[in-house]
Amino acid sequence: MNNSNFEADTNLSLKDQIYQYLRHWPWFLLSILIFLSLGYAYLRYTTRQYQASSKILIKDTEGGGGLSEFSALGDLDVLGGSFNSVENEMQILQSNRLINQVVEHLDLNIVYSRIGNIKSTNIYKNSPIKATLLDKTVPESMFLTVRNIDSQTIGIKYLDGDYTNYSYGSEFEIDGVKLLILPKSILKSSGKEEKAEESAEWDEISITMEPKAKTTKSIVSKLQISKIDKRGSVLELSLVDPVKEKAEDILDNLVVVFNEDAIKDKNEVSRNTARFIDERLAAIRKDLDSLERGIQRFKTSESVTDIIAEATLNLESSSSIGREVVVAGTQLRLAKLMKSEIDVDSFNFIPQNMGLKDVDLEQITSTYNTLLQEYLNFKENATSENPVLKRLVDQLNSLKQSIILSLNNIINSMSIQQESLNKELNKVSGKIADVPENERVNRDIERDRVVVEAVYLLLNEKKETTAISLAVTAPKAKIVDYALASATPISPKPQIIYLAMLVLGLLLPGALVYGRSIFYNKIESRKDIEKNLPNINILGEVPKLDKDSSDYIQLNDRSVLAESFRILRTNLQYKLNAVNHDNTKVVLVTSTVKGEGKTLVAFNLANTFSYSGKKVLLIGADIRNPQLHRYSDTMSKRTPGVTEYLTDDSLKLKDLVITSSVNKNLDIILSGAIPPNPAELWMMDRTKTLFDEAKENYDLVIVDSAPTILVTDTLLINKYADVTTYITRANYTDTSLLEFVADTIKEGKLSNVAIVVNNVKLANFGYGNKYGYSYGEEKKTLWSSFKSRFEEKRTFE
Repeated sequence: MNNSNFEADTNLSLKDQIYQYLRHWPWFLLSILIFLSLGYAYLRYTTRQYQASSKILIKDTEGGGGLSEFSALGDLDVLGGSFNSVENEMQILQSNRLINQVVEHLDLNIVYSRIGNIKSTNIYKNSPIKATLLDKTVPESMFLTVRNIDSQTIGIKYLDGDYTNYSYGSEFEIDGVKLLILPKSILKSSGKEEKAEESAEWDEISITMEPKAKTTKSIVSKLQISKIDKRGSVLELSLVDPVKEKAEDILDNLVVVFNEDAIKDKNEVSRNTARFIDERLAAIRKDLDSLERGIQRFKTSESVTDIIAEATLNLESSSSIGREVVVAGTQLRLAKLMKSEIDVDSFNFIPQNMGLKDVDLEQITSTYNTLLQEYLNFKENATSENPVLKRLVDQLNSLKQSIILSLNNIINSMSIQQESLNKELNKVSGKIADVPENERVNRDIERDRVVVEAVYLLLNEKKETTAISLAVTAPKAKIVDYALASATPISPKPQIIYLAMLVLGLLLPGALVYGRSIFYNKIESRKDIEKNLPNINILGEVPKLDKDSSDYIQLNDRSVLAESFRILRTNLQYKLNAVNHDNTKVVLVTSTVKGEGKTLVAFNLANTFSYSGKKVLLIGADIRNPQLHRYSDTMSKRTPGVTEYLTDDSLKLKDLVITSSVNKNLDIILSGAIPPNPAELWMMDRTKTLFDEAKENYDLVIVDSAPTILVTDTLLINKYADVTTYITRANYTDTSLLEFVADTIKEGKLSNVAIVVNNVKLANFGYGNKYGYSYGEEKKTLWSSFKSRFEEKRTFE
C-alpha cells in the first residue's frame, strides 16, 4: 500500500479555522457580557477626571510704562541672548510658593465628601458645612465623619471611634488639632429657616484634612504649563481634577496670585527709591534751611536791604558762568550721592532717574535693578550652586562695576569742568572788584543756596514720579481665556473602556480556544480523522447522548442515536457489497485502547442490521475484558461463550448463542470465562471452525474484539474479517494514536478498515451542527440551544 495514503493532512482552511471559534459562540457571548458588565461597573464607580485650561499672556514691559526688561538687557548684551523670561515665568507659576498661596486662599487642604454605598463624592463648594482649622495646619492626614443631628448639633467621629456631639461654632480638639465647624447657612445668611433647610438635606459628610505641603505637591504634580507658540509669550495652563469647578478655581486663583507676586516684585525698586529720596530730602532740607538762615543773618548784620548791580556786563557774565558752575556742582553732588549708596560687598537697589545727564548710566541702573529683582526671586527657590543663580551674580557684579566706573567718570568730568569754570569766574570777579564786599559775600551765599535748592526741587519731583509708578503698576500676566473645564471627562473614556472590554471578552475565550487547539491532543469530530488519516473511509459518527438517554436502540426508534446507526448500517453495507465473494460477511469491531465504545457500536450495529430483517450473530471476542453482557439482564460474565467454544470441541455454536429478548433476529455469543492464555486460544484451529459455523447459520457476523494496541487478539482474528470497523472516541482518543492506526494498516495487520467516531458532541456532529440527525424532530429555540451547551452530558463506551 502506498505510504502517502496515510500521511496526515495538516492544512486547515480559513473556514475551518474560523469555525473552531464560532462553534464556541455561547462562551464568547457569555465572556463579552461579563466583560461589558465589568466595564459598566468600572465606569459607574470610577472617579471621573476633568481637565480645565486657561491662557495667559506674559507681558514684556514693567508696570507703569517702564523700559522693557528684555530690551534693556539686550542693549547691554550682558546675557548673550540666552536669558528667556517666559521660561522663567513658567517655573515661577509652577513653584510650590505660589501653589501654597492658592491652597491657603481656597482651603484646598480640606476636602468634603458625601458618603455613598460604594464610593464617596467630592462636593467641594456644595458642602452644607465648613470646617476651620484654628491651628496653622495639620501635621498629618486626618479623616473625620460628621453626622447631622439637628439644626444646632452635629456628631463627629474620628477614624473608627464613636460619635461625639458638638454644637455648631464650638471649638473642639481632635488628635491635638483645634478646629470648629459652622453651617454654610450661617456664613451666607443669619436666617434660621435657611439654616434648618440646609441641615435637613444631608445625613453624613466625610471631611479629609491634609497638610498644606501635601496638597501643594499634589496640585504641582497635576499642573501642566506649555507655550502656545515657541516664539510667543502666551502660556496655556491645564489641570486635571475630579471636580470641574475646583480645577477652574485653582487656575484662575493661580493667575491672581502670580500677578500679585509680580506687582510686589516690581514695586520693590520703587519703594527703595522712595525711601532713599525721603532720606536725602530730610538732609538737604536741613542744608537749605541753614543757608537761608545764614543769608538772613548776613543781611541783618550788614543792614543790606537791596543789591545794586554796579557792573551790568560783568555781572551778566558772572551770572552765566555761575549757572554753569551750579549745573556742574549739581551733577557732581548727585554723582557722589549716588556712588555713596552703592555697597561693593552686597546687592542693593540703586535709585533711578536722579537727574544725571548720562543716558547710558540710567539704562545700566535700570538693567541692574531689574536683574537684581530676578536674582532675589531665584534665590528663594534655588541653592547657591544653581547655575542660573551663579550667572545672575556674575551679571550683577559686572553691572555694578560698570555703574561705579560711569559714576567715577562723571565725578572726574564734573570736577574738571567745575575747576575750569571757577577759574573763569575768578577772572570775571576780578573785573568787578569795585563791587561792594557785601554784594560779593551775599552772592557767594546765594550761589550755595541755589545749588541746594535745585537738588531739593529735583528730589521732590522724583518723589512724585516714584509715587505715581507705585500707583499705576500693571500686572505681568494678562488673562487671554479664563479657566474652563471640559464638559466631558478625559478619563475614563466610555468608548475606550467598552471597546477594551469587548476585545477582552473576545480575546479570553479566543485564547482559551486557541490554547486548547494547541495543547488539546484529543480528536473531536470526523474532521480530525480526515486531517490525520485522509485516505481511510469513515463510516459515520455516533453522537454524545444526554445522561437520561438510552445507550441502545429499539424497534422503530427515531432518536439521534438510532439514526446515526442507520447511517452506519448503510455505509457499512456499501463496504460489504464491495467484498468480492457471496458468502456471509464478517465485520470486526475494534479500537486502539479500551473505553472508546467498541462494544456499544458493535451491539447497536448488530441490532440495527437485525431490525432490517437479517439474521445477525454478535460474537463477544474480547475474552480479556468482556463488556457485552451489559446489554442484557439475563447475561453475565459467567455465561459460557467463546472461551468455552474454543476449549471444548464438543460444543456447537447453537449450544452457546443467546437470542435477544427484544430482537428475534439477533443472536449473541458472549466471551465466556476469562482464560489465562487468550492469544494462544485464538491461534487454534477451533477459531476457524467458529467463524465457518457462524457463516453457515447467519446472514451477518459482527465481532466485538479487543483493543489493538494492548493485545494481539484482534490481529490474530483479523484474517477472518471482511471489514474492520475501527472505533475512535471524541474527546478521548489521542490524535497520536491515529499514527498507530495508520502504521497498523500500512503493515497489513488490519484490512479493509473503516472508522467510526463515537461520542461526538452535536455541535461537531456530521458536517456542522446545522446538519445533524434532527430531521423530523422539533426544532429547538435559541435559548434552549444555548442552555443545552452548558448542560452535563452522559458519556457511553
